[in-house]
Amino acid sequence: MADPGITPLERAPSLGELALLQRAKALGFPVAPTWAVALEEEFYRLNNLPERIARLFSGVFGVRVDEERLLWAAEEAKRAIRESYLLPERAEAFLEALKGRGPFVVRALGREGLLAATPQEALFALKRLWAEAFQVEAVLDRYPELLPPFTPYLVQEAGEVEEDPFLSLELLQALGEKVVAFAHRGLLVRVEWEHGG
Repeated sequence: MADPGITPLERAPSLGELALLQRAKALGFPVAPTWAVALEEEFYRLNNLPERIARLFSGVFGVRVDEERLLWAAEEAKRAIRESYLLPERAEAFLEALKGRGPFVVRALGREGLLAATPQEALFALKRLWAEAFQVEAVLDRYPELLPPFTPYLVQEAGEVEEDPFLSLELLQALGEKVVAFAHRGLLVRVEWEHGG
């Protein structure tokens, strides 16, 4: 397939944190090997998830929120995602791109992630993150939208990350933006905009 749905950082869409990581790499900062994964929308469509999820949440939001039904619908939506499948060629392309590498951090843009030892575990972690979009708090936060925004997820060859104040300072000087850098063994993994002063 022309678009495998998993793209190296250099060819990924330049948005949000991805753009910051791309700029840092272009300036010579050591960035952990990073891939952008844009498979969620196709996954939803092929598994008929928008319609299934709409049915699950039917009757939840009225004059007041039916809390009992909300809890049930959220759990059922998570289960529907866990039990659905990627196209086999997408899963194969994902595993092939990461073959011989690891461990990994799998995460949404600007968020902490899940650790995965192998490419197969990274694929499972991706689906777990998609399912987490139906935690009750997340559903209430984005209501009246039921579906999450379909933005790329990141798979990065890294382990546990720690805030790196020196790297944050170097990035401030290079990028001209106040950011907080998180690194693994000297490799930049995550960049967050610094809020407040």
